[in-house]
Parts: sequence; C-alpha cells; structure tokens
Amino acid sequence: MTHDLLAGESGLGARATKTDRRLRASRALLAELFGPPESRGFAVRLWDGSVQRPSGSAPFTLTLSGPASLRRMFLPPSELRMAEAFVRGDFDIEGDIEAATWLGDLLASRLSSKARLARVLARLIALSPAPPGPPPYPTPAAFRTRGHTHSQGRDARAVRYHYNVGNDFFSLWLDSRMIYSCAYFPTGEEELDAAQEAKLEHICRKLRLVPGERLLDVGCGWGGLLIHAASRYGVQGLGITLSEP
Repeated sequence: MTHDLLAGESGLGARATKTDRRLRASRALLAELFGPPESRGFAVRLWDGSVQRPSGSAPFTLTLSGPASLRRMFLPPSELRMAEAFVRGDFDIEGDIEAATWLGDLLASRLSSKARLARVLARLIALSPAPPGPPPYPTPAAFRTRGHTHSQGRDARAVRYHYNVGNDFFSLWLDSRMIYSCAYFPTGEEELDAAQEAKLEHICRKLRLVPGERLLDVGCGWGGLLIHAASRYGVQGLGITLSEP
C-alpha cells in the first residue's frame, strides 16, 4: 500500500511539473508576442484560471483554452490559422472584441524584429503539440489547386470550393438578397436588409446609372446589385459568377 501511495504521489508530482512547465512556456511566449503583462493594455486568462492583468484598465481578456492554444493560433502563421483556432475554441475574446482588433498591429510591430521572430518560432515549436482530431472544417490541405495561376479551370475550382457550401448556410447570416459584400450603415441603426439596400443605392448613384445603359457585374453572387440597378435605374445587367448556386 505504501508503495502504491508513493507511486501515486510521484505521478501527481510529474503531472504538476508538466503543467507548470507548459504554463511557464505559454507565459514566456505571450511576453515575446505582446510584451510584459503590465504594459499590454489587455488581460490574458490561461487554461488553469490564472490571469495576467495590465497595470491599467483591460477592455478585453484573451482567454486560452489549453496548453496548445498558442501553437494552434500561430503555427503556421496566417490569418486563416487564427480564424480556425477561434472557430475551434482554442482562444476567445471576452469583453470589447472591437478593441482587440489592434492586436494585429501590435504583433506586426513586435515581430518586425528578426531576433524576436526567431525566438517566437522556437517557443512555438517547443509548445505542446496540437491534440489529435479533425479540424472544424476542411483545411487548405484538403483542396489542391492545379493548373496555371488564374487560369479559368483553376479559378473555377477555387471559387466553387469556397462558395458551393449551400445556400442554407449563407442565408443564416446574409440579408434577404444574399449580398456577400459589406453593407452601408448611414446612421449605424439600420437593420442588415436596409443597410445592404443603402449600399446598392450608393453604388448606383456613384455610377450615375441612366436607363438603357449596360452594367457588368463580375463576381455577381446572387445578383443583388444587378436586380437593384435594373429595377430602379432601368439598366440592362449582365452578371458573371463561377459558383452555379
């Protein structure tokens, strides 16, 4: 019994040491990425519940869900990698998410130093590897482009891979016209449908459309701009899209 008890205590000690090592590694990497905690201007909550706070107010808190979070966020470094990590739940933003958008500028400024960039990469590689399991959706490795850059066949396959995911999906978050580009909010109080109509009207006015003119929309999506221009301004519209739905 004594032997079993000592073995159990030894196992707990090993796990505690491993946890401490992972926490230290993540804290060191955070310091390389964003500077010391007191100067960051935001808080960080690690997966063990510990919080690093700035000396002043913190408009938001960056939360890390596990010891592999930073590695999954930044390795390999890309905006897509960050987005996938957010969707997967590797990190979250609590508080003013708009205030967190300047983190990209902070990272770009700090990583302009080649020496710091090298240290960051070394620390990322040394972090806990990502746990096994499928990603939340197909990664770029699932789609291999073939052919010459911007050839018709290659571009068509790329567009269909990204956009042929079902109109039911897009209808969850687009307006009733299924307009994919950003809306125009003159006052900030408009609903999405009204803001998209304001955008279409703004475009048509800037183009100074008059009846009988022809309008070509390359990448027309579901045709929202063409329908608006034809019905309100009397133009003849032609839309081009590589995504049949």
